[in-house]
Amino acid sequence: MASKYDDYWLNLLDVIADLIGEAHKRGVSRSIDVSDLKKYGERKNWYGDVIVSEKGISKGKMAHARSLGRVVLENRVINSGKFRFVITYNLRLRVEKLKVLKKLRIDTRYSAKSSFSSSFPMVSKIFSLIPVEVWNKIVREEPEWTHMFEFLEKYGFGKFATMIVVVGLNDFQLKGRSELAYWPNIKEILKSNKIPESPRELESILTEFYSNERFPDLKLRRLNRFLSSRLAESLWNARPKDMAENFLRIWHELANTMGQDRSKKTIVFAMKCLGVALLMAGESNFNFEKIPIPVDSRVKKFTERLGVVVGSDEDVRRFWSKVLEELRKMMDINMIHLDSLIWQIGVLSKGEIIDYFAKLNLKMVGEKIVGGF
Repeated sequence: MASKYDDYWLNLLDVIADLIGEAHKRGVSRSIDVSDLKKYGERKNWYGDVIVSEKGISKGKMAHARSLGRVVLENRVINSGKFRFVITYNLRLRVEKLKVLKKLRIDTRYSAKSSFSSSFPMVSKIFSLIPVEVWNKIVREEPEWTHMFEFLEKYGFGKFATMIVVVGLNDFQLKGRSELAYWPNIKEILKSNKIPESPRELESILTEFYSNERFPDLKLRRLNRFLSSRLAESLWNARPKDMAENFLRIWHELANTMGQDRSKKTIVFAMKCLGVALLMAGESNFNFEKIPIPVDSRVKKFTERLGVVVGSDEDVRRFWSKVLEELRKMMDINMIHLDSLIWQIGVLSKGEIIDYFAKLNLKMVGEKIVGGF
């Protein structure tokens, strides 16, 4: 069925073919301006993506993205391979090459209380069976994505990024599970207030909420400390590209601002929230590889269930850094993806883990994971 967006993509077909060629060689293409799409329709949110191979298209729920996929497929621009086309919320287009992984035969019968050297290659091989597009779907199921996404367009990127960082900084010692007792409540607070015009106004909006949380004095001090900082002021008006280019510098500055070590859970989780904000905005070209996994009770428990001897949080960070190092030899993911998965399945029973992966059409992966418990 023809779409009103088809003519636009047809006129760009030669450029799109060049982007596919770049992605084929480098893994990801440059991004180009596609803001003229606004002439073909009106949307509140222009973010969209579609996956295309010579066999067909998948994903692509947004009409403008699905139109792009169909035009590429029908004009046989792709001869081989599988590619993801991403249209960012500020109307930039890039192409990513997806790796098609062969099934691996894996013996998950590694011993309990195993060493890092024997465990992380096995875990990496199992996790390598998860396609990149499924990793991305897992990230989109995180509570900070599902509950906060609507505010990206309402706030604009800079304000949104500042907000999600400070909320991430105070995501500890909650009254219940964060997906039930924290992020949904933050969402309702933000919806019931006007869009803040400054970090100070955002502080005023969030003050009432944190006044009624556990450890209110500590959380109010952290709220003020960040939102009165030069870092918050700089993030408030920042663009996704600028923030992506300075991602590691922001990490260092955030730790200095809060007076904490860079590896502390709240610091690295706040950086994960910032990384998620960039992914929401369609910006994936930032360096998260040096930032460790946020070690909370779920991550630690899951690591121990794998049979790894955990004497400290640093042991957990080292183990998952090694797993990610192996995974990145096979696919383009970062610690945001890995943490999202572990956090979601960390306290599930064996049967629940299998069901979780079955819903992703990867039941075999769930079975291999629980086979190592």
